[in-house]
Amino acid sequence: MEKFVEQTFLFDFYGELLTERQRQVYTSVVFEDYSLSEVAEELGISRQGVHDMIRRCNRTLEEYEEKLHLVEKFLN
Repeated sequence: MEKFVEQTFLFDFYGELLTERQRQVYTSVVFEDYSLSEVAEELGISRQGVHDMIRRCNRTLEEYEEKLHLVEKFLN
């Protein structure tokens, strides 16, 4: 599955399980196509911090899918 489509499904199903700040950063970078630098400047954190948060969010969303399989069930 294309990475963006996969991220969209995972966020749709499990996004509410992320913190508000994680959702804000993830939405800005993945869906609104802001650069890491733009988000970092807006939130007053480092670019590396934004990058790490996106990676952590992706890993968390994938872990939820491994346990619950909601996206898989939806697609079938």
